[in-house]
Amino acid sequence: MQLDDESLRKVLSNSIRNARLSSNLTQETLSEMSDISLSFLKDIEGGRSGVSLINLINLCNSLHITPNELLKDFFKSSYDNAENLSQQIHLLNNYQRDAIYTLIQYFKNT
Repeated sequence: MQLDDESLRKVLSNSIRNARLSSNLTQETLSEMSDISLSFLKDIEGGRSGVSLINLINLCNSLHITPNELLKDFFKSSYDNAENLSQQIHLLNNYQRDAIYTLIQYFKNT
């Protein structure tokens, strides 16, 4: 996904709305818990407004989630690749895992 304001707002708006609904919170309740106005929360969830770092953290605290969880869809392909790699490594025997580890150390140092 291309990094731009519109894409980020779209991912955040969907993630915040989904997290709120999963927590069985109304917009009114979440806005009170996060100390932001109801109209601002509606703009955030509607993708019409961005969110400052302090408001993002307040929302995350109110939803009992991390900013990483809200942004995971923005980095979905990276997460998918890392998870797939982890699963593949898990299938290797100890000798093969040691070889992979040695290669990783080599590339980190070059």
